Amino acid sequence: MTISTAEDLRTASEEISFYGELPELVNTQIVVNGKGNVLVCEPGVTLQNSHIRFLGDHSVVYLGSNRHTYFLSLNLYNDTVFHMGRNNYINGTLNVILSEQKHCFIGDDCLFSFGIWLRTADPHLVYDSDTRQRTNPSKSIFIGDHVWIGQAAMLLKGTQIDSGSIIGAMSLVAGKKIPHNESWGGVPCRKLSGNLFWEGSCVHSWTETDTKLSQHFSGIAQKKKLSESAFQFAHKPNEEISFAVLEERLSSHDLNAIVSYLQELPLAKTKNRFVHCFTPPQKRIWLRRR
Repeated sequence: MTISTAEDLRTASEEISFYGELPELVNTQIVVNGKGNVLVCEPGVTLQNSHIRFLGDHSVVYLGSNRHTYFLSLNLYNDTVFHMGRNNYINGTLNVILSEQKHCFIGDDCLFSFGIWLRTADPHLVYDSDTRQRTNPSKSIFIGDHVWIGQAAMLLKGTQIDSGSIIGAMSLVAGKKIPHNESWGGVPCRKLSGNLFWEGSCVHSWTETDTKLSQHFSGIAQKKKLSESAFQFAHKPNEEISFAVLEERLSSHDLNAIVSYLQELPLAKTKNRFVHCFTPPQKRIWLRRR
């Protein structure tokens, strides 16, 4: 079945369960080719030029309240969860394909530029020639709060990005664990710099006065009534929600439990919930042969 108006959601209970407040649908289609799927919309959701396709059974789409418009192209297969938190800005269509019971979780206050793709599977099979064991399992994607993803970036299976970080334009991020308040970019993606933060003002139409004001964050902070440390995050174990815990909760076969968990997350939100203590990889030591 195809849903193209909010009123269609009221009468689609046999094909899809809907929870929350009816969204505004503008040139948008929700296609349901499966059973037992769930759509949850918090108040203030507008979907424009979007396509949400449930292409299997028992998947969940959760869309948080947003002062911006959603532009989404979602393909969900069996037993997958797509979560997008509150007030995320999408500049162009965000493309997501969720396969093989893996998920995509996005926090709050993120910025997505044009032409971005997120995929949890390769999706074809790769095997080791000697052992015949599969070498490319599908993996979930996790993005924390206040993350900026640059134009035409591609985020592949296993990518984990902590709060406050930046992914540069045209980057290929495959299975990286990216700490908070860092900038990464390139093909393959690598760390460019750390100990930074970003603020979402757009400079396109700025005057010379605006540019001068922006040279120190105190000018922007005063103008927008922000704390000087508004976008700086820190690892605090008492606030942390691990991505492993999210994976476990989203992989429950109880869809009501998944929905309840996602509805409760904003109620207990802490600033540093998606900041983790990553152990840096050990440097490889090369021994010169004599």
